[in-house]
Amino acid sequence: LSYLHRFQNDAVGDPTTEFRTRPESRLTDDRLVDTGLVYDQGQNLISLEAAWMKGSLSIQGEYFHDFVDSESSPNLSGWYLQGSWILTGESRKYQTSGGVFAGITPEREFRIGEAGWGALELALRLSRVDLNDKYIKGGEERNITVGLNWYLRRKIRFMVNYINTKVEDRAEPYIDNGRADIIMSRFQVNF
Repeated sequence: LSYLHRFQNDAVGDPTTEFRTRPESRLTDDRLVDTGLVYDQGQNLISLEAAWMKGSLSIQGEYFHDFVDSESSPNLSGWYLQGSWILTGESRKYQTSGGVFAGITPEREFRIGEAGWGALELALRLSRVDLNDKYIKGGEERNITVGLNWYLRRKIRFMVNYINTKVEDRAEPYIDNGRADIIMSRFQVNF
């Protein structure tokens, strides 16, 4: 559970802010939902996050609600729910010091000419953000992500994700029943 209060910066002399997000992909700077500039005297952001893990299965999710202090006091919200199953039987480790899940260490690392193939993880993520309330029409976005992660070794992995995005009720530019399909992959080496 977290709470954040943001104050207006009077020294800047600009009582506006903008709410926007990418479609669960950092490969694009396109913002499918965007409020544009909104009058803002401050914000109260409440967030609740939870996670569960048993063996090779894990589920986690988060809900946030932003109460914007302005003339009409709009409320903006969003959530995500994701789960994963490590097909090869490994499990994630939870790091209590940082409150995060660590990466996956394959029981049998990938080696050419040997029996080890690393670890395979299948993941599903659902998310929604609603940037519409009262006079604000920034849009509503829904994402479904399906991913496959191949952990060759402890610090080497290959990822493939498919993201299906739908956008509704955005005023400017007008988008209703908009759709984006994103396929992305990444080869990652951690040092």
